[in-house]
Amino acid sequence: MKLSGAQTVVKTLEELGINTVFGYTGNYAMPLFEVIERSALSLVVPTSEVCGAHEADGYYRASGKLAAVLSTSGPGATNLVTGIATAYMDSVPLLAITANVPTYKLGKDSFQEVDITGIVTPVTKYAHIVKNPDELESEIKKAYALAVSGRTAPVLIDIPYDVLLAKTEYKGLPLPSYGSPKAKAADIAAAADILNGASKPAILVGGGAAGASEAVAALAHKLKAPVFTTLRGIGTTDSERVIGPVGSCAPRAYNRLYASADVILALGTRFSDKMHSKPNKRKYIHIDVDNAELDKIVPADCAICARIADVVPAVTALCAEREEAWYAPVTKPRAQNSVVRLAEAVASADLDDTLIATDVGNHQIAMLQALKGKTYREIISSLGLGTMGFGLPALIGAMKASGKRGILFTGDGSFNMNMNELATAVEAGLDMSIVIANNRELGMIKNLERRRADGCGEEVTHTPNVNYALLARAFGAKGKRASVKNITALLDSKETGVRVYDVKIRG
Repeated sequence: MKLSGAQTVVKTLEELGINTVFGYTGNYAMPLFEVIERSALSLVVPTSEVCGAHEADGYYRASGKLAAVLSTSGPGATNLVTGIATAYMDSVPLLAITANVPTYKLGKDSFQEVDITGIVTPVTKYAHIVKNPDELESEIKKAYALAVSGRTAPVLIDIPYDVLLAKTEYKGLPLPSYGSPKAKAADIAAAADILNGASKPAILVGGGAAGASEAVAALAHKLKAPVFTTLRGIGTTDSERVIGPVGSCAPRAYNRLYASADVILALGTRFSDKMHSKPNKRKYIHIDVDNAELDKIVPADCAICARIADVVPAVTALCAEREEAWYAPVTKPRAQNSVVRLAEAVASADLDDTLIATDVGNHQIAMLQALKGKTYREIISSLGLGTMGFGLPALIGAMKASGKRGILFTGDGSFNMNMNELATAVEAGLDMSIVIANNRELGMIKNLERRRADGCGEEVTHTPNVNYALLARAFGAKGKRASVKNITALLDSKETGVRVYDVKIRG
């Protein structure tokens, strides 16, 4: 069956089960978009390419299903980079497909030509330019298989304009298989021996433990051990022994308890500098599907490269059951500032069947600490890269995937980055509430500046004076001024549509 390159791309996406694409068209991408418009694929057109990438990211976080993001060449492709890097740092798979100048113009500094595969190589698992139309199907399937196997990550396929137009035979090739590494019985036994010999064992859960909630909870119950999380690991287990996050953004009481453990079982974490400074005399057991993370930051007494869901039950079977916990309950500190109080007011609303998204900053930390009972599929937040402006487009993608209503808790600095995507949310008819913690400053940066004797002045940390309620109405959304006192009631109201609540708070 002879198809054009563009038709081959769309048929391959359909065969892979990808039914949603986020894309912004352009000159060299036109053949692809023309085919998509005649296909069964659902096309979401964002207001910028970076928003499209964030939407594809949010789509996977909420559903576990990969989406594609499409762009044209040159600036269209480079606008994807921030979104791709954001996904890469949080191990989120997405398939980016970019158009490029015709093959005969490559390497000649042609109008809107850029070596996008070279640019994104450090932040993708696989990036390839397809110069032969006969390779399109196999390369897209290879990229997809790599994206969703092992430690998941974004991939990118770049396609020159003439390849999109050329005819090729669609072969219906099988999907390549990339298996996960398997743990050795001796390593599993060694991990259990360390845990059995510990006086104060603790479990640290990262984003890589997603999908192993019950296994982690069973081990924590058997060991009577506290469970700590990275910020990315919040919601990956519903064990009653979860204390909360640790690191520079966590309450001191949580960090003190974590520091008192004599053995740390680390599951699917890369030991970010935000939660780990340097190793101490305690013992570490590190389990991760990515071998590159083992012994990278923390020298492990026992390192196992395998899927968490495969290893933890085997370790649990070899561990002795303990009669009582070694630690006392930890009390969460009371709210100390207005952004924390606002986050707690939002978290106290009825959040059943609701996605919670954040942007990046003080409001993000406050919300992640305030949330209770939400799974990792319901929490949409950029953690590894810390991308301001991520929240709104990512929530749009997550809502498209899940069909749930959503709440975005953001700061004015972050919201300013991609507030144009309100137009996409309104056009999509989403049931979304946006709460803006508006203190007219970059709060987290301001806090850092206060700690520096030679810090910069306020002119670099303040934000513009914007009436977000009025702005929302200009986009066709509903806009209101709100307060910490009434935000819970507003969120619990029966109003639908896209609603923006501008909440003035102190820094």
